[in-house]
This record gives sequence, C-alpha cells and structure tokens, in this order.
Amino acid sequence: MRISVIRAATLALALSILAGGSASAARHAPSGGATAFVRVNQVGYPTGATKRAYLMASAVETGATFAVKNSGGTTVLSGPIGARLGSWSTGYPNVYAIDFTGLTTAGTYSISVTGPIAASSPTFAVNAGPTVYAGALRNALSYYQNSRDGANYIASALRTAPGHLNDANAMTYSTPSYNAGSGRFSGDLTPWACASTAPAAGGMPATTSSSCRPRPTQPA
Repeated sequence: MRISVIRAATLALALSILAGGSASAARHAPSGGATAFVRVNQVGYPTGATKRAYLMASAVETGATFAVKNSGGTTVLSGPIGARLGSWSTGYPNVYAIDFTGLTTAGTYSISVTGPIAASSPTFAVNAGPTVYAGALRNALSYYQNSRDGANYIASALRTAPGHLNDANAMTYSTPSYNAGSGRFSGDLTPWACASTAPAAGGMPATTSSSCRPRPTQPA
C-alpha cells in the first residue's frame, strides 16, 4: 500500500512539474509581445520511455522546429513540432507536442524551438528509471514518514515526538451554526453520544455515524 501511494505521489509530482513548468524557463519575447515556453518533465525521462515536451505559445507556431541539445550545446535530435493540441489558457491558446522519444542516451539536455516565436526549455535529465525517479521517491517517502502519527511515528528532524495519541477518545460534534457575514460560529457546540469509543485497527474509533446521536450540551 505504501509503495502504491508513493508511486501515485511521484506521478502527480512529475505531472504537476510538467504542466506548471519552471519560473526560470527561458522565453523569447519579440517586439510584438508574443511569448512561448517549452515545458518539460523536470524530474527527468527514463532512457527507454516515451518522451514528450510541450510548446505553449501565445500565437500560432506554424512551421516551427525543435532541437534537443546536450550539455555541450550539440544538437542530438531535431524535427518539426507536432500538431496543435488545443489551448492551455487565454494567454497561451496554442499548445504543441514535441516528441523526442528517439533520444535514448543518458545525459543532460535542453530543447530549443525555432519558428515564429522562439523558445527554450530548462535542462532535464535522461537516465535509467531508478536514477531519474530516485530523488522524487525519496522526497515522497520522507513526506509520508514525517506525516505519520501515533506511537509508531518515525523520528526525524521534522518529527521528534508522537502525535494524535488520544484520537480514539476524541469528542465529535454536530455541525455548528455559522454566520457567513461575521465569520463566527453561533451558539454552543453539541456533542455526539456514540455507542462505542473502543479503538479499532490502526487506533481509529470503531464507531460510525449510525451509532451516534446528538446529546444535550453539558452545563458550563
């Protein structure tokens, strides 16, 4: 279960970086104010995997070409950009695929686009899968370990003591009245009386909403 969650988190991280790009991504701004960006997966690409980048442009990029360059600036793969895929936003209504799956040599690369609006990408890695994803996996695992509660917490610089040790006996309350204008709760909280507070597996209460009922607020 933990491995599945970590894999999902890693994939989400990779996709979010791919979609959002980097604040340091280079861009070309002609006198007319048109701009374009090349978005890549900054986690990297496994050598044997499908490899795609995306050109996002504020104007049509008809006839544009791309070049993949190694860390020495040598072009190792080039070709025309792919078909227009649709719109990213009103500011960038033209998105094109750049397929460079043919690149299978490990190294550090960047992509430059030549056309109506020039653009270039941040650098990215191509390497064996375990090498590419090692950092993201470590970060995801560290996040979940530091977020772990209960007596069996994992000690680290960010987690120095157990937490939520009394959740099994925590009181629950019915939804309070809320004043949207003032942002304040109205009236007293009403506790719920539950049939059982015995902890189930994992330390969670073995109760459901069907076994609970409102009970009068205790006098102050």
